[in-house]
Amino acid sequence: MAVSQFLLDSVLHEKFGLNEFRPKQREVIDLVMEGKHALALLPTGYGKSLCYQVPSQILPGTTIVVSPLIALMQDQLSGLLRRGIHNATLLNSSVSQDELDIRFGGIKAGVFKLVYVAPERFESPRFRNLLQQIDVSLLVIDEAHCISQWGHDFRPQYRNLSGYILSHLKAASVLALTATATPQVQRDIIQSLNQPHMNVVTGSFDRPNIRFEVEAVANAVEKDKHVFSSLKSAPAPAIVYTSSRKEAEALSERMRQSGITAACYHAGLSGDQRQRAQKLFETDKVSAIVSTVAFGMGVDKADIRRVIHYNLPGSLESYYQEAGRAGRDGQTATCTLLYQSKDVYTQRWLMDRNFPSAHQVEIAFKLIASAGLTPTRMSTLLDDMDIADSALNSALDLLKHLQLIDTTPDGAFLARVSSGTIDMSSLNQRKLRHSQRLEQMIRYAQDNICRRRQILGYFGQINDQCSGCDVCDPRERVSVSLPKPTARTIKAAGDGQTSNLSEAILQIVLDLNGKVGRTTIAQILTGSGSKKLKEKGLDQTPFFGRFSVFKQDQLLASIDELISDGDLKAIPGMYPKVAITASGTQKLDSKSTARSR
Repeated sequence: MAVSQFLLDSVLHEKFGLNEFRPKQREVIDLVMEGKHALALLPTGYGKSLCYQVPSQILPGTTIVVSPLIALMQDQLSGLLRRGIHNATLLNSSVSQDELDIRFGGIKAGVFKLVYVAPERFESPRFRNLLQQIDVSLLVIDEAHCISQWGHDFRPQYRNLSGYILSHLKAASVLALTATATPQVQRDIIQSLNQPHMNVVTGSFDRPNIRFEVEAVANAVEKDKHVFSSLKSAPAPAIVYTSSRKEAEALSERMRQSGITAACYHAGLSGDQRQRAQKLFETDKVSAIVSTVAFGMGVDKADIRRVIHYNLPGSLESYYQEAGRAGRDGQTATCTLLYQSKDVYTQRWLMDRNFPSAHQVEIAFKLIASAGLTPTRMSTLLDDMDIADSALNSALDLLKHLQLIDTTPDGAFLARVSSGTIDMSSLNQRKLRHSQRLEQMIRYAQDNICRRRQILGYFGQINDQCSGCDVCDPRERVSVSLPKPTARTIKAAGDGQTSNLSEAILQIVLDLNGKVGRTTIAQILTGSGSKKLKEKGLDQTPFFGRFSVFKQDQLLASIDELISDGDLKAIPGMYPKVAITASGTQKLDSKSTARSR
């Protein structure tokens, strides 16, 4: 379709408020408008969405965008609506049946030119029937690395798209977009789409305005010190990424206690809570947002000055995608990874949870097969099995790939055969690749090699000019005066008194006859392991559960600090037990709050 550059520029200016395309955006859009298939490899923050949003307003038919996350679809749609573009919609599980009926009708009537869908939508007979009744000009596969089994975020539903595209959407142009694809993943995307002559547009993955740093830390207390000092010394929009929801909530609370305005965001919060947190951040009502990986895609905030990874990510792909959310306005930004060796074990544990054992896959299949003609829902399997959601998803994807089960239109599962051989080789290979990506991430954190060169080399690009990293351009650490972690205070639950952490630790040791395990102290302070503690009557200690905002390793670090200060001593031959010393007793005698009941 021959389209004048004037028309493209007019749409860009009038509908999107921009004056000109970036060079690689223009190159991709020209291919799309000519009806050619393209794979666009553009860095995070480059504006990949414009490569299909602008053409969607000009092409004669419908543009279908396959997107992996409901939140990402909603963010994209909200952004279009803010710009006054109302011919876009989305189809996903968050939409009611009545509203789906309206949107299906609008798509069929040509009211909606741009439609966001999840890859699972292609398994719906109703949606497939709709596609047969409309003219699809462009099929966009966003986050295309999800197609590749070599990618860090492989989704089997993405892989299943290729067969349908070839058989039912032959007339549509295909645009695949990603910011995180190694050379091997790039080849696999093209092969999976069966488009050997696909045009590849590659932009430089380098973000010269971003400085990359790795800070080695011994424990969570040191992590907190770094976060607090960094954000207090330069109060500007920042994202702090954690590896778990619980950690995000606890860290955001500690940040607020230290005087930093912070919001928390993760997938476990309600939609209203997530939107409120995002709005607070985007409108600068808070200076920082603490989040799991659920936050970032589609967030309309270009002036993020700092991204801190509180925990080690599982891959360089994940790390660079999240770090790339800083400095989208082209101004200087800093991305810091806080590296604690313990985080490696956490990542390996998370990886193990994502992959089922052969025994778990077998159990899942037997449960589905034993139900006969009655469809089995995922919630039923989760109730009947000891397995994480992510691992069960992997098990079910494998069983579908082996053609042992089918998915019903409403998302339940039926066995195709009563028994069959379960070949775990593909799943084992995926787990091995996840492990290899983690090892690469560890090397990035540990090796004293230019951070930028490591990242770009991983993605198959070369850049000998480092514009800023802690290896090539070391700088003196900025620090601020912070209280010792053991001196932090919180409100005691129930009686409204303020309790000092160091005093609480010393009092617990004294109350328990001067000898107690370090882990037991931490459990008493946080209230964790309450069943065992109640059996021993330890839940009656005056500080039980009052310091639940702290993680166990922080409390253990505080105990170690008291040992180093001479207030506690480790008992020889009984480590990790500790005992109180004379100086610790004197400290307690001088504090009436420590003796209050």
